[in-house]
Amino acid sequence: MSNKKLILSIAAGAAVLAGAAVIVARKRSQNKYRANVEEAKENFKSKLSQLQRKAKKEYQNSVSETESAVNSAKERAAEWVNKASRA
Repeated sequence: MSNKKLILSIAAGAAVLAGAAVIVARKRSQNKYRANVEEAKENFKSKLSQLQRKAKKEYQNSVSETESAVNSAKERAAEWVNKASRA
């Protein structure tokens, strides 16, 4: 009888250890998942920030290019008016 109790005790201990191992493995998996999510989140924020800076720069460049084109058009229109009034 004592052998049966010993075997049952060992089996019960092994089952408890296996359950604990499963719980620990799940926790580690969740922590890895969280770490990956945080890394992806930071990477996305960084890329979004870079894109925002580039967009602002392009906008500023386009504004100055537009002003230049408008000024050039005004000058040409003024020249045409002057030529037309001379003729």
